[in-house]
Parts: sequence; structure tokens; C-alpha cells
Amino acid sequence: MKQRISLNIFIFSLQVAVNDRDFDIVARNVILLLTALHFGPGEATAIMLHIWYSALIPEQMFRSLQDNILPLIQKVCAKIREKPAMSLQSKTWRYGARSLRLVLQKAMWDRLPSYLQVPDGLSMAEAQNVMSSTTLAPERRDYVDRALYTRPPPWRVCITKFRKDGILLPFGQSRRGFDTPNPTLYQTTDFWPMMDSADPSEGWPVKEVIRKAPLAKNDIYGSLFMYIQGILLKFCHQIERLKICFQLFQVDALELPSIIKQSGMGKYYFDRIEVSNIGDRGYIGPQTTLSTFGPLLKRKTQNSHATLLALFLNAVHEVSTPMDNLNAIKSESDELRQYLPASPAMFQNRDSYDADFMRFNDARMMFRDFDKLFKRFMYECRFEEIGKAAGLKVKSNNTIIEPWPMRLKKNATQDEFNIFLASGHIGSERYVEWESVA
Repeated sequence: MKQRISLNIFIFSLQVAVNDRDFDIVARNVILLLTALHFGPGEATAIMLHIWYSALIPEQMFRSLQDNILPLIQKVCAKIREKPAMSLQSKTWRYGARSLRLVLQKAMWDRLPSYLQVPDGLSMAEAQNVMSSTTLAPERRDYVDRALYTRPPPWRVCITKFRKDGILLPFGQSRRGFDTPNPTLYQTTDFWPMMDSADPSEGWPVKEVIRKAPLAKNDIYGSLFMYIQGILLKFCHQIERLKICFQLFQVDALELPSIIKQSGMGKYYFDRIEVSNIGDRGYIGPQTTLSTFGPLLKRKTQNSHATLLALFLNAVHEVSTPMDNLNAIKSESDELRQYLPASPAMFQNRDSYDADFMRFNDARMMFRDFDKLFKRFMYECRFEEIGKAAGLKVKSNNTIIEPWPMRLKKNATQDEFNIFLASGHIGSERYVEWESVA
């Protein structure tokens, strides 16, 4: 579960606090940010992209991290060697006007160097076997086939290749030289840390990727490679020109406000707070989210644009009932047939394992009335009441990101539908923006 809070904006400067309860994510974030600060934009971009996504990296890239980033962490570990395991320890690395401050328990500091060290005895071939035992597991073949059936044929070839080698590169580009297991992904010699369904393309707006890198119509990962490369390069150039301080924490979201105060950021209020999807009722829920982070948001008198941004990934599913699904079958099927023709025989046979029937049945959800379901969620969670209690209110119009960024638009073209179907999303992701009432 990702738990984040950012940004505090000053004139010509930024204070950014990033938190996650999962140490794997924190460790990778530290390495990515130190890479962005330590190396020039071009070199940093290449390292960041493959550390982020590739199961294997070039040995030269690995050596650069071991020679430049690992010693920074090892010095801290040596300095705090005698500290109690559960004590909080911090370190600030400075690069001119830029800095990165990391706050961790001493025991976590001791683990951090391993994320830049390949486990003993783990060869390239063994690492690929560890990964493919998950990504190409025989018992998961049916699920893989179902997912691939919604993708265009050229994408299926790219996806299959990525499942085999785990390297994010254009399809025809040589993998020679990618010979070292990515230590941020391999912490043991026998475990792959992700689900077999993990797909880099599902973390980015596929329509935008295709628009900026048209090769995606045939080579989805090649286009994704170029798209992410461009974003990372822009990020590295931008932070070169800023007075910016990153602060990273690894605590439960509910503990974060008190940790921030202890860390010296307590005197600040934030211009933007992004809480990911911890507001889903499966986590801490909207009421606790607002009462915990609302007090950290700037008031309107301080910044009229200050916003708390919450993502609800599961809200419409939490309130949806079997009757909702039953009542929506006809209307959803009628809309879907405009884009995905279905033969009468497919419904007459009603073979639940027929590929076309499964694809059609799953795609119906794209046309569900998500607005109706989310209004039910807001009512059940008493959005207006809990907002007032926290001194906040829902913005009448989102200004950072549209409420349903992944939903299929009304009157979408056939091409837009095809891209959406291939994206792996159904469009139920809902963003809510909160602002101070005064």
C-alpha cells in the first residue's frame, strides 16, 4: 500500500515529504532519488529507468551504483552501528541547493545496503528462472491468456518477451550486456517480489504513451521505454534548477504527522497532500484520512490552491451489489456492442470459458454508471460531515486531475475503445480533491 504526502511549496523552493510503509518501496525510492541527485541527467535517467523496471541491468550500471551510491549508505550504517535497533536515525545528503533526508529505524538502515548488492550465488540465469517461475508459471497460463486476448496481436508478442526476460527495452533492441540481477528486486535467491500480472504499461496513461510515441501500436514496451525516459530526463533537469529538499520516511500513515513534526518539518503546512488510496475502506477509510492529514493542509488564507488529493481505487466495487450487476447487463451490453460485436451464438451457448464470451462479459464493466455508485459511497461515508469535521470540503471541480481519468469517454471512437480495452483498466478509479473551508 502506497502512502505519500507532498508537497510544501515556497518561493523558488520545494519541501517534499514521501512516505511508504513498505520498506521495499522506500529503499527503491531512496536509490532512485540519490541517483537523480548524484549523476548527470542523462546517466541518471538510464539508471533510474532500469532500476525501476528491469529485472536485469548492465554490469557497468551496477558498478556505478556500487561505487557512488552504496558508500553513502554504508557510511551511515557504520556511524550508527551501536544505536538501538528500533531507534529512529536520520541522514541528510546535500548536493548544492538540493538535499535528500532519510529517516529510518536503525534496523532498516542495516538492511538498506543489500538493495545495492546482488545476493551471493545469484547468477543471471538463476535470476531469470526465479522471475519466470512467477511470470510464466504453468498454473497461471489461463489467466495470462485471458489478459493477452484483450491486447492487439503485436502487443502480445512484446508482453510475452517481457515476461521471459524482464527487461524494459524496445522489442528489437539487443539485450546483450544486461547481465546483472537488479538488486532492488532480488533480495533473495529464490523469490520474485511481484505478481505475475504486474505490467509496466498499466502504470501509465496508454493513450498518452501512444500519442507521444506512436510505435506503441506495434511495440508497446518500446514506446513506454521512450515515454518514461522522457519523463525521467525532464525530472532530472528540473531538480537541477530548484532549491529542493526531499524527506523520506517509512512509517504507518497514521504516524506520519507526528514524525513530520519531530523531523523539523512541523512548522510547515503543505500546499498539496497526496494520500494515494489509503482512503479506501479496506485501508484506513476516508474519515481517518481526513482527520489525520487535513490539519497539515494550508488554509485558504495561506494558499487558495492548497489541495488534499485522494484516490479511491475500490470505492465503486465496495458499494456495488449483485443486483447492480444484474440490472446493468442489458444497458451495458447494448453500449458495448457498438464497439465489440457479439454473435447470438456466443450468448446462446453461454460457455463461461469461451474466450469471446469472457472478453465481452469483462468489458461490460467499462460502461457501468460509476457516478451513481460513487455517490452511494460518498453518502455511506458521510463525505460532507467528515469533511466539515476536518475543516475541509470537496472541490466542486477538480483542478489537478480529472475525477475519472481512466474512464472511457462518451462517444469514444473505435480506436479509443481498442486502446482502452488493451490498457487493462475498466475506468473505476476515482480522484477526489479536498480544500480548506476557510
